[in-house]
Amino acid sequence: MRAAFFTRERTIEVRDAPVPEPGPGDVRLRVLYCGICGSDLSLYKTGALSGPDVVLGHEVSAVVDLDPSGEWPPGTRVTPFPARGCGECEWCRRGEWRHCADPPARMGGGYAELTVYPKRNLIPVPDAVDDLAAALAEPLGVALRAVELSQAQAGDLAYVAGLGPVGLLTVSALSAVGCRVVGADPNAERRTLGLELGCVDAFDPSVRDPADALASHDPLGPAHTFECSGASASLEQVFDVCAPLGSVGILGIPMAPILLLRMTIKEQRAFSISGPSWESMQGALRHLQQRSEAAKIVTGTVRLEGVGDAMAGLAEGRGGVKTLVDPQA
Repeated sequence: MRAAFFTRERTIEVRDAPVPEPGPGDVRLRVLYCGICGSDLSLYKTGALSGPDVVLGHEVSAVVDLDPSGEWPPGTRVTPFPARGCGECEWCRRGEWRHCADPPARMGGGYAELTVYPKRNLIPVPDAVDDLAAALAEPLGVALRAVELSQAQAGDLAYVAGLGPVGLLTVSALSAVGCRVVGADPNAERRTLGLELGCVDAFDPSVRDPADALASHDPLGPAHTFECSGASASLEQVFDVCAPLGSVGILGIPMAPILLLRMTIKEQRAFSISGPSWESMQGALRHLQQRSEAAKIVTGTVRLEGVGDAMAGLAEGRGGVKTLVDPQA
């Protein structure tokens, strides 16, 4: 098979690799699409976790290729829950596989023709969700979980800073709850998508002051803010504009320290997200059936040979909004 290996900082090498064999309790999947995630881009830019045999990619849409147990028939459409827990530690027993105390060694990611996952990780994809949209179940699961943790209610004003893939999916999730959503991004294409997915207003924060823009919707400010760009200046800003006693969701990956004085003064509540829950990924598949327009965030696909160029473009702010890798192309 072919796979795209993350060998060092800003370097992706596509080469042949042995077909992975599923171990006990595992299933081999044929990858249909795999999204390029912001966390993958952070690794790409820094070289963190790179190595000669490292394959990134965890936003997977696939079909079952081989299940030695026979439980999952070949061709079954699935999306795998990304965290591979040991199944035995206290965190795994609580269902919190993301925080496994003894995680298994990496077994390869989604930037490959074939990959292996524990069969307990597989979530069936409904017929009404196509293969391309199914690759959004993981990032949309992150957005749905963030909205749940924020305790946002219908009618609340919510602010989403950064209308990249996770930001736009957060807009869709907030809109489904009934929130009034205001988004901000310097990119005009992303602002247009924000309006299509449910924003009542979307502005360029480099041109329009966010505090002024939000005051026009509610003089108290938004009850909930979500930072989805990873820019440290933007993270400080969402605390500044959030209303007292409000919630701040940190979905981006900030790479610099910030001053949180206003958070203390306003008695705000902040939370971060390390990934979706099993339930939020199932909810994402239901959301995609009810709001198929969420798949509009996919603005392009690339072959395995195009992963390096696609990551370079996205890391530099080029390349559209959401790019999927098509290993079978």
